[in-house]
Amino acid sequence: MIFYFTGTGNSLYVAKKIGDELGEHLIDITAAMKEKSFVYRFSGDEKIGFVFPVYFYGVPSIVVDFIAELKIEQNLEEEVKPYVFGVVTCGGGIGGTPKMLEDLLEKQGLPLSAVFELKMASNYIMMYQPTGPDLQKRILISTDKKLADIIAAISKNKQDEGSKRKKTFLTRVAYPLYVHGRKTRLFYADEKCNGCGKCEKICPVSTIQMANNKPVWTAKQCTHCSACINRCPQKAIQYGKKTLKWRRFENPILK
Repeated sequence: MIFYFTGTGNSLYVAKKIGDELGEHLIDITAAMKEKSFVYRFSGDEKIGFVFPVYFYGVPSIVVDFIAELKIEQNLEEEVKPYVFGVVTCGGGIGGTPKMLEDLLEKQGLPLSAVFELKMASNYIMMYQPTGPDLQKRILISTDKKLADIIAAISKNKQDEGSKRKKTFLTRVAYPLYVHGRKTRLFYADEKCNGCGKCEKICPVSTIQMANNKPVWTAKQCTHCSACINRCPQKAIQYGKKTLKWRRFENPILK
């Protein structure tokens, strides 16, 4: 089974590729959180995977909250130690995310076997303009090659050396900015908004509500997944003034 979280589609693309190749079914963390579905049964022929994007060199808040509630049950007669892996998508690097994931899973009795870093198109539009179309195509070629290697490693239950879980400096510095930041106050819909309500439907933490045919961010913080702003069909959602002229990003798997 593969638990995945995606905002703009990159991690869904990865999770689906792995699931299709290895015959593992996908579980959408967003849907699981909304349905309060936290108990899953593991069988000996399954692997347990976690696929998600890195946020400020750490684990997205929704994934942290999900893992804290997660319960994996197993038939007593099997007593098979599961192969547990993580695939972290990123635009640059993942810092101490492997260590953070390892610590979260250990609390749930799930020892982490391996973590894989996968660079993809950048799309954190609240800080910088997403990767352009031409570079996206070149990155995707590299992504698919690396992903094939990752899938081969997972299929063989490859254990990593663990050294990548020691690179925690960037996470210690940057992740608190995410925890205490991820504000919603700069989000708004401009005059291009036609009230379609897509942003409300796709918000993973149900922060957006439609009022008078316009989206309203009802909490001070959200996951900052950028789904609303990147996937708005009218490009009507902005984050302050800097995004007015910036391109958007949505992985083709969501289109």
